[in-house]
Amino acid sequence: MKTQIIINETHTLMKDQVRVLDKRFGPDGWTAYPVPEKGWTLKEIEALAWGMTGFTIVFASPVPALLLKVAQNNPKNTFVLHNDCRVAKELPGGRIIHTVAPEGWVLV
Repeated sequence: MKTQIIINETHTLMKDQVRVLDKRFGPDGWTAYPVPEKGWTLKEIEALAWGMTGFTIVFASPVPALLLKVAQNNPKNTFVLHNDCRVAKELPGGRIIHTVAPEGWVLV
């Protein structure tokens, strides 16, 4: 069974995320599992979590309820992509925001 990468359907994986996934699971060893833009109900999440038992799961977007349910049902094969690195960006008008860096991703 391929590793399932949980990611919002409106998002794409960054190059460094793909590199990390390819290194760990192989280029053909994982597939994206898109989260609808409007999300899932808790009932849908519970059903999805049970259906994912036996798969290796990686979360590439923040889906806390699904993360909790999958981790409870499949704790040894649940991972998250994590990045401590942030970069400062200046917006028009001088406001500074911090975003996740494009590199520095690890599997936890």
